[in-house]
Amino acid sequence: MIGFDGFKRVTGTKLHVAVDGTGLPVSIVMSPADIHDSTKFADVMEPVSDFADDSMMEQMVSVYADRGYDSKPIRSHARSRNVIPCIPFGKNGRTADDAGKDSYNRTRFVVERFFAWLKNGFHRTGIRCKGNAGNYPGLVSIASFLMYCRVLR
Repeated sequence: MIGFDGFKRVTGTKLHVAVDGTGLPVSIVMSPADIHDSTKFADVMEPVSDFADDSMMEQMVSVYADRGYDSKPIRSHARSRNVIPCIPFGKNGRTADDAGKDSYNRTRFVVERFFAWLKNGFHRTGIRCKGNAGNYPGLVSIASFLMYCRVLR
C-alpha cells in the first residue's frame, strides 16, 4: 500500500488509529501516504463498535482528532453516533476558543503515546522499508498485540 502523487512525491504508508483511554489500539487502518486524513475517519470508527460492547459504547462520549480531520462530514458523522467531536478547527477554518485547549492536549497525548510505543518500542515498525511492504501490516498487528500483553501483565 504505497501511495505516490506526481506533484509532491509523497511515498509511504500512513496509519490511522483509534485508541482507548489507556492508549491501546482499538482500530488500525492503513492507507497510502498521499491520501488525506479526513477520508479515512469513517473507516477507523466503524470497527470501534465491533470491539466495544454496549456499555463501552455508552461511555464513549467524545472523539479527539488532530486538525487533519477537521471537516463538516466528519463532525456530522460523529454527532450522528451521539459522540462529541473534539477536533480543533483548521488554519483556514473558524477560530476555535481556547477554553478546552489544555484538556485536548492531555487527551491527544494518549494517541501520540501509542505512536511513540509503535515507532520506538518496535524497531521494524519505525520506518517501513521497501523490502517489507507486505509484512508491515502484520508487524503493526504483532506490535499492537505485544502492547496489550505489556499493559495487561
